[in-house]
Amino acid sequence: MALCATRGTHSTLPRLNHQCRSGNAKCDGLIGDTAEGLSGLGEKIRRAMGISLDIAIAGAGPAGLAAALYLKRAGHRVTIFERFDAPKPVGSGLILQPTGLTVLADLGLLDDILVLGSRIDRLHGADAKTGLTVLDVRYDAQRGGRFGLAVHRAALFGVLFRAVRREAIAIETGVELETLETGERTTLICGNEG
Repeated sequence: MALCATRGTHSTLPRLNHQCRSGNAKCDGLIGDTAEGLSGLGEKIRRAMGISLDIAIAGAGPAGLAAALYLKRAGHRVTIFERFDAPKPVGSGLILQPTGLTVLADLGLLDDILVLGSRIDRLHGADAKTGLTVLDVRYDAQRGGRFGLAVHRAALFGVLFRAVRREAIAIETGVELETLETGERTTLICGNEG
């Protein structure tokens, strides 16, 4: 997931989309990337409060969808660019850790995901030959009633995707982004258009 933003009026976003389809979209600055994920994004949004930005998000995976929700709710105009013809989950099951559950709660989606998963209070692993414990994580070792949630990736995707659709966040499909060049302005380079 990569995010970029451009200052401007509502008319800037359609121009951004058109430029991306023709091979070039310009943004004023990089907001975040995969390495950052959602950490630090809230602070960057708070610093930008009062300024409505056009935000381009590369990827409609869980991080891209959650970031889009946060940014839209902060008053920004958001477009998600997805390389597949239709947004869809990729992968199988996963364990949502307490931090991920906190993000979903903050987005108002915790109840939606809890009914689709299985609560995990402890992870225990042993060496197959010796039987010695190699992993023993108890979520309740810290205060706060923490736990993990085993869930299929499609369930997580569905919860986030439906929330994005409810908030009318634009998703451009079939867009392959090759590079992200930064400078005074950030430029998305789209490589799948003739």
